[in-house]
Amino acid sequence: MANTLKKINESPVSTYRWLGVNECNIENRDFYEKKSQIHRSIKDKGNVVFSEELLGVETQILPSQIPMGESFRSYINDNTNKVQVINIKEDTKEPMVFEYNLDKETYIEREKFILEEGVNGTFLFVQKGVGTHLGIREIHAKPGSIGKIIKVNFLEKDSLDVFETIVKAEKGSKIEIIHINLGSDVTVDNLNIHLEEEAEGSITGMYLAGNKDQLDMNYYLEHVGKNSSGDIDVKGVLDGEAQKIFRGTIDFKKGAKKANGREHEEVMLLSDKVRNRAIPLILCTEDDVYGEHSASCGRIDEDKLFYLMSRGLSLEESKKMMIEGNFNPILDKIAHQSIVDEIKSVIQRRVL
Repeated sequence: MANTLKKINESPVSTYRWLGVNECNIENRDFYEKKSQIHRSIKDKGNVVFSEELLGVETQILPSQIPMGESFRSYINDNTNKVQVINIKEDTKEPMVFEYNLDKETYIEREKFILEEGVNGTFLFVQKGVGTHLGIREIHAKPGSIGKIIKVNFLEKDSLDVFETIVKAEKGSKIEIIHINLGSDVTVDNLNIHLEEEAEGSITGMYLAGNKDQLDMNYYLEHVGKNSSGDIDVKGVLDGEAQKIFRGTIDFKKGAKKANGREHEEVMLLSDKVRNRAIPLILCTEDDVYGEHSASCGRIDEDKLFYLMSRGLSLEESKKMMIEGNFNPILDKIAHQSIVDEIKSVIQRRVL
């Protein structure tokens, strides 16, 4: 069935329309058949409480300054009637893994993730197979909590992933979001972190796009509290005729004194036919803050390539080694070796 999602993932500040970066539109896209049951497994549940809420007119979504868009949320609400609530009441000793395996089907999810006061946990969401994945994940980090949430997209060709993540980080909490996009030919990723007093929030992005893949990212840090700290760090590789848009925004609201924020994107280009667009933004209505932003792109360093080849490696092996080395600082953040090994395997398979 052909579906259209218009004006999604809009930039918080519009620029010239001819640049084509203000919004994303998915038009006449065939979604796979929606199934009531999904192949999902959960490992190492620990001290976590699962429940469900019926979706109703009074269901509240955490505040978001850059929501995915009305057409997306309407589609979600029209096609699901429940919100999965995941309540973390005590520290989790091991990373909890949620694995979703799609078999030419559409999976629509609404999740509410609650980190109770003072708890600490790591959670991995892994997507595999072929299908259409659309969802909204709300993360409420209560005072003093520490959470690391990792989303890995391994979806194969002819897949679509459109996902909105909204985070509320209360006083003194620390939240780390890592999104790794290695699959699906169309990926739309929306991530919003709301930082209150003394809260820390970081967004780490990693992507690999080739062929005619389309990747649209919108990452936003909203500083509303004093002494809040935020960081956006994104690394990617583009090959073939891939197209990518990255919108990275740090927004210092009035009253966020002594807040600091930094954002950086680094892209490695392997083809003359890719289209790479980046919009690093800093918005500010408070004078006593510190912020910095940057974006860079370039080809593989020829001197390093020559050095590796002079040591006996082939051109292909050298390129793969340099790409993996560029991603290693991000992979080091994932305390789950089997997932890291799988990521490395996908990179090796997809490059060249």
